[in-house]
Amino acid sequence: MKFVYREIIRVGKLLYREGLVDARAGNLSSSLGNDLFITRTGSFLGDLTRGDIIKLPLKGETVLDERASSELEVHRRIILETGSKAVVHAHPQSCVVLSFYSAFIKPIDSEGRQILGEVYVVESTDEVAEALRECKAVVVRGHGVFSAGKSLWEAYSYVSCLERSCKILLWDKVLGR
Repeated sequence: MKFVYREIIRVGKLLYREGLVDARAGNLSSSLGNDLFITRTGSFLGDLTRGDIIKLPLKGETVLDERASSELEVHRRIILETGSKAVVHAHPQSCVVLSFYSAFIKPIDSEGRQILGEVYVVESTDEVAEALRECKAVVVRGHGVFSAGKSLWEAYSYVSCLERSCKILLWDKVLGR
């Protein structure tokens, strides 16, 4: 179980270092058996401690739910409905900017095309779990990215790749290819 805490802390630091979240944005979760480990509301992903991670049942509610991320139910739905083990929710700037202009983001760089394919842009968090059955990452218009995987490392890698692809798309538009 210690590895779950370590993984959440390390991925949180990476998300912050890459600029994929700011001081109070984003959240992470990882499931292990019937338990869900999720960052608490208001936690700073760049400097997480074990006390910033709350262990909850994957199914059902407890009094601790109110201390967990405000996106707790989205995380639960993603894990339960997709079979994923971990969820990353981040607010990368380029992804958010592009979300205002299209119903999907289609990377033009080779890594983005190969790793992600087409990424859906949805209107609300209610649509995220369903979209993640078909995509590796999904953007909620004007809000941020949700990604899921077998591990937090996998989910994090999709968010990182997507932001890089979005930066390339924006530069492509600026340079007018």
